[in-house]
Amino acid sequence: MRQLSETVGTKVMSSASAQRVGTVQRALTDVPPRRIVALQVGRDELVDWEAIVGVGPDAVVIEDERRVRAAADAREERALAGELDWKGKRVLSDLGDELGTVTEVEFDEADGSLHAVDTTTGPVAAERLHALGSYCLVVRHSAGDGNLPQQ
Repeated sequence: MRQLSETVGTKVMSSASAQRVGTVQRALTDVPPRRIVALQVGRDELVDWEAIVGVGPDAVVIEDERRVRAAADAREERALAGELDWKGKRVLSDLGDELGTVTEVEFDEADGSLHAVDTTTGPVAAERLHALGSYCLVVRHSAGDGNLPQQ
């Protein structure tokens, strides 16, 4: 498992040319399917997760620099603008309970699947993630939500 904050700022290299193509700015996620779908590697540039060969401590390696692309739709444009960033986002249960704010996102560097979201009140398992928007992250209610949002 890897923390998203460890990946931001990492250089992005092309396996085909051994050239640097950018730096990880942020991750674009889909909730569901609860995974990273692309990385922002420049001001307005994305690389789909399928083009990533490996994620290491020193670099993210992609197949080829030709896999770098522009935003394809309005949601991706909102993500590039930072509207869908995780850190500091309010967390609400689907019953309206406030569950703190996001402090970190843990993901599997092999496939981009989300493992957990750490919040100011405790971890939330990825299986509970329901929706991420510009205002908050909505998670499915759990019996422990009166105390800590754990599963």
